[in-house]
This record gives sequence, structure tokens and C-alpha cells, in this order.
Amino acid sequence: MQNLKQDLAYAMRQWRKNPAFTAVVVLTLALGIGATTAIFSTVNGVLLRPLPFRSGDRLVHVGYRDPALGQGHVEFSVQEIGDYRHQIQAFANLAEYHSMSFTLLGWGEPDRVQTAVVSGNFFDVLGVKPLLGRTFRAEDEAPSAEPVILLTEEYWRGRFGGDPGIVGRTLRMNNKLIRVVGVLPRLPQYPGEDKIFVSTSGCPFRSSERTIHSRHNRMLQIFGRLKPGATLRQASSQVGATAGRLAQEYPDVYQSSGWNVPLISAKEELTNKFRPTVLLLLAMVTLVLFIACTNVAGLILARLMRRQHEVLVRAALGAVRARIVRQLLTESILLALLGGLVGVVLAMSSLRLLVGFAGRFTPRAAEIGLDGAVLLFAFGLSLLAGLLCGAVPALQISRQNLASALREGVKSTSAKHHFRSLLIVVQVAASVILLIGAGLTVRSLLKLQRVDAGFKPENVLAIRITLPFSKYANRAQIVSFFQPLLDRLSANPQVRSAALASEVPLDGLAQFPGFRIEGQPEAPEGAGPKAKFQVISPDYFRTLGIPLLEGRIFDSRDRADSPQVGIINLAMASRYWPGKSPIGQRIAPTFVEAGQWITIVGVVQDVKQAGLANDAEPEMFLDFRQNEGAEMLFVRTAGDAAGILPAVRSIVHDLDPDQPIADVRTLEEVRNKVIAPSRLTALLLSLFAIVAFAITATGISGIVAFSVSERTQEIGIRSALGAGRGQLLGLVMQKGVTLVLLGLVVGLVMALFGSRLVTSLLFGVEPIDPVTFVAVPLMLLALAGLACLIPARRATRIDPVVALRAE
Repeated sequence: MQNLKQDLAYAMRQWRKNPAFTAVVVLTLALGIGATTAIFSTVNGVLLRPLPFRSGDRLVHVGYRDPALGQGHVEFSVQEIGDYRHQIQAFANLAEYHSMSFTLLGWGEPDRVQTAVVSGNFFDVLGVKPLLGRTFRAEDEAPSAEPVILLTEEYWRGRFGGDPGIVGRTLRMNNKLIRVVGVLPRLPQYPGEDKIFVSTSGCPFRSSERTIHSRHNRMLQIFGRLKPGATLRQASSQVGATAGRLAQEYPDVYQSSGWNVPLISAKEELTNKFRPTVLLLLAMVTLVLFIACTNVAGLILARLMRRQHEVLVRAALGAVRARIVRQLLTESILLALLGGLVGVVLAMSSLRLLVGFAGRFTPRAAEIGLDGAVLLFAFGLSLLAGLLCGAVPALQISRQNLASALREGVKSTSAKHHFRSLLIVVQVAASVILLIGAGLTVRSLLKLQRVDAGFKPENVLAIRITLPFSKYANRAQIVSFFQPLLDRLSANPQVRSAALASEVPLDGLAQFPGFRIEGQPEAPEGAGPKAKFQVISPDYFRTLGIPLLEGRIFDSRDRADSPQVGIINLAMASRYWPGKSPIGQRIAPTFVEAGQWITIVGVVQDVKQAGLANDAEPEMFLDFRQNEGAEMLFVRTAGDAAGILPAVRSIVHDLDPDQPIADVRTLEEVRNKVIAPSRLTALLLSLFAIVAFAITATGISGIVAFSVSERTQEIGIRSALGAGRGQLLGLVMQKGVTLVLLGLVVGLVMALFGSRLVTSLLFGVEPIDPVTFVAVPLMLLALAGLACLIPARRATRIDPVVALRAE
């Protein structure tokens, strides 16, 4: 302990004697440790931490298919859920879930809320206890039971001000009184982004006799809890067997949907979209930390070269090698711990950015934070960095023959030069990998931003207005609300046009009903043509700036009692009527009555409904006066789109005081949201690459400066013998540029093999992109040359007389 106390005191004296060196080392390590700690906090919060549900590893989503692949979840009927509950032994219990939007009244302004309709055992399956009140019970599912709801904590605090007295209060939903029985704790938004939960008896669709007794009405999702000892593989086998038996017993139900029922654990479902991205970021920051450690190791070794005389004297006075190494390690570890402390502060300052970034991919983003596990990780990382930075230099300085070195004087050996040079090569190689990864994602982002979505998003406000079916039960009543709304908005001088549609562009659902084409043979079930169908008002194309290519748009001829007409996009025309005009052709979608045909009257430009990265799919537009389903209002204004919101709200409330508006956003915000994940990924990778290169550049500059100091006498002699400034400049820069070139070659080779790791993050760019693989080395070579030039120019200004007196 006495020796340790002496080592610590001596290390702190060294800090005070060399404040510039201390600051550079601490800042370098802080950048590496801080970045790694920040990303690890994301990995810990999203991937490593157990789910905030009881035994969350046993929760399973039955019938999960990845929506990103255009596959919707498998949905079940009430009768099927009963079959699965009784026939599958691997599950302790199964719960049902589906989500809808309902209007909640009785507290301030009407509010349209996303509502989860769940079975009485849903929260028992999830293993969730209420924050206030109680959760649902089995008796809440009885048809005659009083409808009850649970509030999420976020909605309770935001809507009701966190009033505990809300439990027991009666509100109104679907023209029925409904009682609040509890408040849920803060949890990930799973299975959906729901604000309230209602019992099955409170949903008019779920509680209807038709839904309860029909196997064809499949609208529910299933979540289960595995029994202790049961595995996901066993459950999957039993689910598959049960689905097969049901398909044989009820062939009319399964003829189009099949009976493939995949399973996924809840934890995997919550994290599968984010896992590749966050693991890539972790690999990148590990490279940054590695570069920081090698740079600091080089700085420590260079400084130890200047302290060789001190080390030799200590050895001559009786210090053994182990004692010397321990002293040097103590200094490096203390510096690393200080760097780690600063790094934790940097990590804390970046948490908001990381939470927002992760929130684009996973509902678990709110669980990211600097908890005990993350702080322990940062402490261990700092110790490891201190050991890595100090061990090799300490062994290098202590490995020489101390007695002979004391007699012959202090000289820098070629081995030490080679070691420092190797560190620079490694740093440059790692920087190349990071810069190429960042370059690929930036190039991908630029291509994504230039994609033509098929519409003009400027100055367009989108608002969801979902009319309650209990008040607007038929198409005539729906039109009687929306038509005056459109007329009054169009009369507003700030409004250029207003229209209705089923969906928001770039945010559409991947649902493609089948249809048959008149005059063509009917295809087998499920093998015929498919298209997306959307219900719009006549001014939709003008409001969104979608050009008409052929035919006409909807007009006064298209009344509710007129023959059905439709407008298709170019993708649908090209796929099903290649080389000829589709105008006048008729189709019959599967969702219309038998014998009802829709005549095509126009063709419009493609719109990317399902995201910028996806090709436009076949799509048909139907008139809202002839079809139901339009609930998105679009308003194009002469100025700022958000400024028209008060007028819209006023008109809506004049037409129906109980009608809320929801999901208010501009189309520019929609487009930015689609691009945001790619933009944030490119930003983070670019920041890591810039930090890594800045650290590498200082290392290159440092080693060239140290080389100049060691060759001061040589430079003086060459200058005295007539060497010009250009010759001296080239002599000094040669070493640094050679090391950079070696690092570039090594880095390019490694990047060629590793670039495919970012394939999932790219759009319109190949993993081995020639532009990136040429531009990055040229840029890095130019900047590294500049880093070498600064100390090299100082060398050309050395006075030969002073240089000859050196040593």
C-alpha cells in the first residue's frame, strides 16, 4: 500500500509537470471510451436487459410475420383461439389482442385514441401488475359485463395530468359508458402503440355475435407464455400440428390464407429491426476505441523515450523491473480512469440523441440509460484501456539492458521506431474501415433523399379524421360529413385544395387484395393479379401534386348511384396491360360483391406508398362517394401548412362537436421521418469516423514531430551541406506518408471483406462502391499528408548552428 501510495503521488506530479500531454491523452481516451460507453448503453438497454415483464423470455407472439418483408401478422378468429388454448400443451396460457381507434369522451376535448382490445388474461400472460387499480379479469369478457378500460402511464399523465382519482371514473366511448379500472406502469409500446386497453366486451366488433361464432372473421393476434421447461421449437411444432388439423376440418376457412403459423419470442420481435444496426455501431465504436488506445500507446512510448534517463537512474538506485513497470502502468491507468470519467460525461450528453435514434427501430428505446451495469462497463473499459496503453510501452522501455544503457547513454532503438510505426499503420487501417463505412451510408442517404416519391410534399397538412361507426353507419352519412368539410376548406383563401384518402403516402400498409380482369380466365385462388386499393376524393391528385397521365380524374359524373369507376397508377397499367391503354378495361376486386365491375377511367403517376426504398406497387384509386374507407384529410395551403390547423379544427367541431382530429403532421414531416433512420445512422457513423481520423491525424503528426526531434542534428548537417527546404521537407514527410500508404493498403483490403456488413443499411449503393473506395483513400491521404506537413515545415526552419549543437 505504501508503494501504491508513492506511485499514485508520483503519477499526479507527472500530470502537473506535463499538462499538455495529460490533456491530449485524457481527451483522446475520453472520446474512445465515451463513444463505446454510449453505444453499449444502447446495446444494454435494448438487447441485454431482460424485458420488463415477468419471465419475459417465455413470452411468444404466435403468427408473427415480418411487416418489413410485406408480410402481415397471421390473424385468428375467436373460435380458433379457443382451439389453440385447448390443444397446445407448450403454453401455460394464450391471450388475444387487436388494435383499433376509438373516440374517448367525457374529459375535455374529444380524443381519438389508439386502443388495444384484449382478453381478460392478457396482462396475466404478459406478467404486468398495474400502477393503480387493477387489470382485467375473466369476468370482464362476459357479453353482459360492464365495459372497462386501462390507461397507459404516458396517456394518464398527458391526458389526465396524473390524477389518481381517474380510477373509477366513467368516460364515454362508442356511445357507451366505460369505466377506468386501472393505470399501467411505464412499459415498451408492445404489442402496438396503444394508449388505452379495453376489455373485449367494450369493443362492438369483438363482442358481436358474428365475430364470436364465425371462423371467417379473423382479426385477432395471439400472445402466449411458454410453460417452464417448454421451448419455442416445441411450441412451434404443436402450433403447426394444430393449424394443420384445423385446415383439414375447415377447408373453406383456410383455402386462401394457408396454415403456416410462425412463432417469435417477444424479445426477438422487439429488437430484431434494431439488432443489425446497433451491433454495427458497436463494432465501429470499438474500432474508435482501438484507434484511441493505439494512439495513446504511441504518445506514452514517445514520452517514455524522453524519460529513459529517469528510468535508468531509478534502476541504478535499485528499482527492479517489476517496480518500474508498475509505476508506468499506474500512470497510464490513472490517465485512462480520468479519460473514462470524462467519457461518461460525454456519453450522458449523447443519450437523448441515442434514445431518439433507437426509437425509430424499437419500442425499448426508453430503457436506454447509464445504469449500474453501464457505469461498471465504463470503469472496466477504462482499466483495460489503461493496461493496453501502458503495458507495451512499459515493457519496451524496461526490456533493454539497463546497466549498459546507463553507461552508453540514452538512445532510441530501431525496435521502438518500428513499434511506433506499426501503431500508426494500424490506426490508419482502422480509420479507412470507418471512413468507408461512413462514406457508404452517406452515399446511400444522398441517393435516398433524391428519390422522387411521386408527389409534392411542400405545404401539405395531413390529418386523420376517423368517424365513429355508431354515428356514421353508412356511406351517405360519411359523405354528408366530409363533403361540407372539403367545401368549406376549399373556400378558405389560405387553402389551394383539400382532399381525402385512405392512407398517407410513404406510410401505407402492405395489403394487396386480389382481383380478376374482365375477359381473362380466372386464376387459381391466391395466384391472380393483386393491387393496393385506396379510397380518395376527386381533388386528391391535385392536392398532392400527382400528375394525370391518361384519361380523367373523378368528377360530378361519379355519384354514389353511378357505375363504379377507378383510376390506376402507371405500375398497375404496365404490369397488367403492357403496351396498350387500360382505359375502359374492367376489373372485379375480391372485396366487392360478385358481378360488380370497376371501370378504369384514368392513369396517374406512381406514388411510393410504402417508403422511399420500395418500388411503387400496382394501385387503384376509388371514389369516396362510391366506397368507404377515406379518413385522411390533406390540405394544401398557400403558406405554412401548420397554420391552417385551427381553421380545420373549427370546421370539424362545427360539423360535429364530438368529432376529434388526430395524427396531425405535414407531408414534409412524413418524408423526413422515412429518411430519419438512414440520416441518423449516417450521422453516427460519420461522427465516429471523423473522431477516429482526428485521433489518427494527431498520431501521425506526433510521430513525425518526434522523428524531427530525434533527427535534429542530421537535419542541421544536411542544411549546412546545402540541402534545400524542399529536400528537407521531402525527407521528413517521407516517413509519415509511407506509413499512411501502408495503412491505406491494409485498410482497403479489410474494408473489401467487411463492407458487406453494412449491406442492410444501404440503398442504391453497392457494398463495394467504386466512388467511396476511391474517394476515401484520396481524402485520407491528402489530410494525412497535411498532418505530416505541419511538423515537417517546422523542421525546415531549424537553424543549422543550433541543430549542430544538439544532443
